[in-house]
Amino acid sequence: MTHTADSPAPTRRIARERLARKREKVRAGAAAMRRETFHAGMWATRAPLWMWPALLVITGIGAALRLFRLDFPHRLIFDETYYVKDGYSVFNFGYERSWPENADDSFNAGDPSVIEPTPEYVVHPPLGKWLIGWGIGLFGADDSFGWRFTVAIIGTLTIFLLGVIAWKLFRSAFFACVAAGLLAIDGEHFVHSRTSLLDIVLMAFVLLAFFFILLDREQVTKRLAAWTQGTVEIDSSAPSRTLQNPDPLPEAAASSPSDPDEVPRTFPTELNESITSAAPLPEAAPPTAEARRRRRTKSRDVINFGPRLGARPWIFAAGISLGLATGVKWSGLYALAAFGILLVLWDVHSRYRAGVVHPWLGMFIRDSIPSFFKLVPIALVTYVACWTGWIRSDDAWDRQWAAENFGWWRALPEWLDWLPSLAHYHYTAYSFHVGLDSEHPYMSNPWGWIVQWRPTSFYYESYDRGDMGCTVAKCSSAITSVGNPVIWGLAALAVLVCLIVWIIRRDVRPAVILAGLAATWLPWFAYQERTIFTFYTIVMVPFVVLAVTYCLTLVWGRVPVGGQASSGPEAVRASPGPARKQRFARISAALFARRLSVGLFLVAAILAFAYFWPVYTGEVIPFSAWNNRMWNVTWR
Repeated sequence: MTHTADSPAPTRRIARERLARKREKVRAGAAAMRRETFHAGMWATRAPLWMWPALLVITGIGAALRLFRLDFPHRLIFDETYYVKDGYSVFNFGYERSWPENADDSFNAGDPSVIEPTPEYVVHPPLGKWLIGWGIGLFGADDSFGWRFTVAIIGTLTIFLLGVIAWKLFRSAFFACVAAGLLAIDGEHFVHSRTSLLDIVLMAFVLLAFFFILLDREQVTKRLAAWTQGTVEIDSSAPSRTLQNPDPLPEAAASSPSDPDEVPRTFPTELNESITSAAPLPEAAPPTAEARRRRRTKSRDVINFGPRLGARPWIFAAGISLGLATGVKWSGLYALAAFGILLVLWDVHSRYRAGVVHPWLGMFIRDSIPSFFKLVPIALVTYVACWTGWIRSDDAWDRQWAAENFGWWRALPEWLDWLPSLAHYHYTAYSFHVGLDSEHPYMSNPWGWIVQWRPTSFYYESYDRGDMGCTVAKCSSAITSVGNPVIWGLAALAVLVCLIVWIIRRDVRPAVILAGLAATWLPWFAYQERTIFTFYTIVMVPFVVLAVTYCLTLVWGRVPVGGQASSGPEAVRASPGPARKQRFARISAALFARRLSVGLFLVAAILAFAYFWPVYTGEVIPFSAWNNRMWNVTWR
């Protein structure tokens, strides 16, 4: 239309629509370029065979260290006075019963019969105590080895699990073994693996959920890679389409692959010919205008929002793991919230990289509702299932609260009479937790956790000459939950490096590690007035180890190929083709120095673990030797 002097100019609305169409066109073009370059990347790399026996050897060494003299001391130490006795109670009666005063002396002597028939009010869910009770039932209540057997096995298994997680993140068998080894020799993990507390059980389920999320991401990335390959093939074949059938569906897009590793493909030529010769089909009628319009709409919809990603069973598994974590301690809810956010952001990131035009909308339309129902309700059902022993009992604490109090719950069917009672129990337990502010000599602030400012002493005994093999004037026997000083000495720096590398390189791996730290550390800053302890950091130990390991991969580097050197996790992956032939090539002095520094760090960590062994295991040593290991005045 030609505008005259009297005709109105285009309105602002029309101008905005034109600008929006231009932006959409640019966005679609950028998305098409991303689709052409998207591939499975590191997720398609397979682990070398030697990695699995190496991880098993490291795990076996960790098991031997943790089971050695596990029965010492033959007495309840620190919070074992609660969890071991409660474990015996829930394993034998289904719920926690009360104990008389000085019950520890009878239990230490192997006589748990002093337990009373009345219920005990406890503020932690029962799953962790069930697991502790299983070890007691296996070895007997009079065997302190059995008190701690379950947590020792759980702690050992997390060594292997962290090695597999490190492989998934870094795609380096060497650094997978490094991560597993660092966890095996961390003092806090070691002490918790030899003490019957709930926190290492919580850590195991949180770490397992993290692993399942990585498996889900591997599956999603492979499916998106298959989708992008099919999309690129469709785009490249577009110019050859005939005018009679301008919008045919390609054979590769006729069905989505069921296997995430499978790439959409057409039938082989021989198979097509055999099918045609065996059963000639009538010539299909040309599609109608309505059918072509629907195909175009469907194609645009998939390009704009991305494909559907299938069942995604690993989210379901993560929901079960997080429900079990919450069934050990309520702080598992923090991991549930943080990992839920991680899933959302990672879905958006993956769709963006795969060339989806509107990744946020694609996540909300395709992923948000299915993922929510696979994660949150499954975690809730799993958590409630952890209370089965309490639900099936008649005498547990607050079990008859609904029957003894009148309210709306009287309208519930009889088989749900436990629900309001359980809700009231949780209300009182929550009130206890938020109001816990009593002074304790080993209470600490979350600001100091990353540097182990105030570790928790689990056990300390002082001996004179002649007692327990003491050969000097004064000896000490201590079990202190302090992390390996070499590992934790670099922990704060490692967290900072992960944050910087994530921002500068846009590498998602340090972001994922930081998400794990956020789930297990940041929520505690909201409880500045509450009585909390450094031993809670056992849940964040694996993510600290992953952060330190990631920094070691940055330092390690790789042999320059084609005149270009690189560093980072991608630098330690095996390169295909000719690059493998240079594995034993000569390296520069700078690269040798970097790798030597990594080796020295690992040696120093091993030596530090050996040096602190006496204060990890309660060995009787001279007081001066104990004092020399208290490197910080706040450790005493």
